[in-house]
Amino acid sequence: MDKKVEIGGGPLSTTLAKDTKWNGTLKAESGIRIDGEFEGHLETGGTLVVGKGGLVKAEVKVKDAIIGGKVEGNITAASKVELQSGSVMMGDIKSRGIIIDNDVFFDGMSKMTGQNEPGK
Repeated sequence: MDKKVEIGGGPLSTTLAKDTKWNGTLKAESGIRIDGEFEGHLETGGTLVVGKGGLVKAEVKVKDAIIGGKVEGNITAASKVELQSGSVMMGDIKSRGIIIDNDVFFDGMSKMTGQNEPGK
């Protein structure tokens, strides 16, 4: 049975479960969920979801990101990044949109990109 979860407008088909650690490069066409620990380089044409207990130490390139856990590294998103309550983001964010809930620790810079840039 091929079961895929839809999130952020696309399928979420790759999961790194709790108590699982991965070091290296992870590329996927569809969405990725991290509930364990990942270190390296992460790229997806879909949505990255970092669960409440998830830890990502990586350079990240995605369509969208929903961060509930901790990210150490820079995120480049084609669309948007959402930092959920209780999350930790230590690095820079480059995206068309950003949502930051209350009770978020964000240590970095954000740069808005895309059609809405002044002069475009």
